[in-house]
Amino acid sequence: MTPRAADAAPAFVYVPGLSGAGERVDLEGDEAHYVARVVRAREGERLTATDGAGCVARLVVERVRPIVTLRVEAREQRPAPARTELLCGAPEGERGDWLVEKCAELGVTRLVPVDCARARWTECKRTERWTRLATAALRQSRSVWLMECAPVTPIEGAIAALAPSVRWLADAGGSEPPGMPELGERSVTGMIGPSSGFSGPERNLLLENGFVAVRLAPSRLRTETAAVAMAALWASRRPSRARDIA
Repeated sequence: MTPRAADAAPAFVYVPGLSGAGERVDLEGDEAHYVARVVRAREGERLTATDGAGCVARLVVERVRPIVTLRVEAREQRPAPARTELLCGAPEGERGDWLVEKCAELGVTRLVPVDCARARWTECKRTERWTRLATAALRQSRSVWLMECAPVTPIEGAIAALAPSVRWLADAGGSEPPGMPELGERSVTGMIGPSSGFSGPERNLLLENGFVAVRLAPSRLRTETAAVAMAALWASRRPSRARDIA
């Protein structure tokens, strides 16, 4: 027998600026469309929502038309995860969208596309689209933290702006990733080269700034594959967490 919609897990939605318990939220744009047209929510049904900044709430659908109105029943704030920042050179073709989606699903907290000497991102105005992809990944993965998508940055500027952290450089000739405990308060930064690789001066700059060459697979990986492999390794070392509000 097919389970009733009411018996299924509540839909998970993104609601920036969630209000306190007992207050109401009117949705607009993509999220209103998602609730009304994709989820096909009905009055009286419950949803789980996040603001993408650690807040998770249980909501009741009060109205679907002409606007979507939700009432907040309960909310709580979750602690921030360890900062995992991924700097990434340009992949071949149009593989950047897939890269963004998968890194967001795996819990990368910030993605920085970097221009390198041998490869540059062909479109610099991707931030808005990538934020939409990261939002869709947040709903799918039921995460309460939205991945930040930074604008395209030259590699020198991206390195100069880094906060202190453990730093990994994806390199087929590197060593095994160093042993790390579960990611708690610890920050980690990864650097993935573009499809055509780093120049000699760029590689020296990375090593001079504390990046350790690590091997993610026995053979050389495509840019987007290496990014996902590193993100998955970090995700496996995060402590487990409850996904829905109690």
